[in-house]
Amino acid sequence: MARKTRKEKILEIISNRHMYSCMNNTKWNELKAGIAQLPFCPPYIMKTVDGEPPEVPFDEDVWYLGDWGLEIDGCLSSDIYATPFYAIEWIIVRPRYTKHQGRLLPDKLIDETDLFVKLLEQCNIPYHEENGSYVIYGYQI
Repeated sequence: MARKTRKEKILEIISNRHMYSCMNNTKWNELKAGIAQLPFCPPYIMKTVDGEPPEVPFDEDVWYLGDWGLEIDGCLSSDIYATPFYAIEWIIVRPRYTKHQGRLLPDKLIDETDLFVKLLEQCNIPYHEENGSYVIYGYQI
């Protein structure tokens, strides 16, 4: 008996959990292309259908940016570390970060929330906001 591919395993999980799709490759690609046009790539955390939720808290502003090129390359990438779009259960994006200005000055908040929300609405991407972060579901139950 042949081993199941990752996609077959994910489709089985989706079926067993009675999940429905909220996004497709076109919408993920539109989101990724739109992110590239923003002043900075916003930080995010992601959960895959076959993975555990991240253990990092994401309810406060962070100092780092998101790597929207390497990890979220969908099925267009041959990179073994890329997460295919079909595997993304949800992604939480925080379209702001803090920039260190030195020891004597407080960190500066860099915020592109308005541009990010405009992008989501232009691409008709369903989302909801939770404490300054934006949840985009690939699948829901």
